[in-house]
Order: sequence, then structure tokens, then C-alpha cells
Amino acid sequence: MINELSNIVQNIVLDIDNTIQGVFDITNEKTYACKTKWTRVGKTVLCNGENFLVTELEEDEYLIGIRTNPFVLLEGTIFLPRPLFIHGTKKATNREWTILSNNVSSKTPIIWLLGSLNYKQFGRESTIDIESSLRIFFLDETDVTNYYTADHVTQVVYPMEQLAMEFINTINKNRNFKIIEDWEIIEFTRFGVEQENGMFQNILDANLSGVELRITLTKYKENCKC
Repeated sequence: MINELSNIVQNIVLDIDNTIQGVFDITNEKTYACKTKWTRVGKTVLCNGENFLVTELEEDEYLIGIRTNPFVLLEGTIFLPRPLFIHGTKKATNREWTILSNNVSSKTPIIWLLGSLNYKQFGRESTIDIESSLRIFFLDETDVTNYYTADHVTQVVYPMEQLAMEFINTINKNRNFKIIEDWEIIEFTRFGVEQENGMFQNILDANLSGVELRITLTKYKENCKC
């Protein structure tokens, strides 16, 4: 059941819409977007077959991206980096995440479902299949050398909070799940050194910022098609 629950969360992550819509203004070379989601400065987005490095961003207003091809505009459907899903205990997760790649940018942002998991199951008279209280971390790389606390919040924590909200929105659009009406968010401007008395320090071998999301996930039973 632990693997099944992990797969349920992973499928939610895969269903997250990683696109935004942008309109390019040629006069100031800004791409206006009503929702920027987890777009952030220093990350690459894909648009019209080309990669754009985001150099400036105003949340839910506009972004500026450097392009190598001057004939391709950052306009239309823009694809954000898909988050990497990982699940497990602190020790196992750190090992799995470390061996993936030496390039931190290629394996961030992260959605980490903290294990071990506890859950409740229900009898056949109930419409509920499984219910579990989850702790999920939404993390991205941060610049510990050049960022002040406010920079961590603006450049990393806020985008990761938006990613967490997209995770919740994805659940609430799926009729297989009970709508999540309340949740708890914990911010980390420096993951591993601020909260839990440092218990997460060095668990993931990188400089990260982000948020922890605590929710109760309730999945309904699916109709049998036998």
C-alpha cells in the first residue's frame, strides 16, 4: 500500500499543468502573463521550440527571457521545468537524488513526499478507498552567497509555494479525490537549517529553499468495470 500511495502522489505530480500563456510586447521585450506559476529567474523555459533563460520576473505580471534565436519570440504557450518527484526517508532520498546527476539545475525543482507513510483504509460499504496525512516538500536551488533572506523568499520560496498550490489545484480538479479545503504551508528560506531544529540538514546535498505542504489526501474508490 505504501508503494500504491506513493504512485498516487506521483501521478498527481505528473498531472500538474506546467504551462503558462504569454503575450510578447516588442517595445519593451517583456512577455506578459497573468499567471507565472513557479517560473523564476535563472531557470530555463521552453517556448516555440526554443529555450529561454529567464532574467527578470514580476510575479503574475511579466517575464523576460534571453533567446539564442532572434526570430523566435517568448509568446504563446510557455513550458516550465517539470518538477522531479521523489519519495522516501531522508537517508534513502538523499542517496537517490544525489546519484541522478551532478547538475542541480537538471533535477530541480523537487517535489519530495516524505516517508514513511501512515494511512487509513475503509470497508467496502464506504466510498473512500484510502486516506493519508502527507508531508510534501517543494524545493528549488537557491543562492546562499548572493541572496539575502528577502531574496530567498522572492526568488525561490514564492515560486515553490505556487508549485504547491498547483499541486492542490490538480487534486481538486480530479473527482477521484476529496476536495482539499485546508492545508498548512511552512516556508524554508534555507532548507535544512531553519526548521525542525536542523533535522533536515544535509539530507539533500544542495542549497535549497522552498516550502513544506501538509495535507490530508482522501481518495475515493473507483467504479469496478469487471
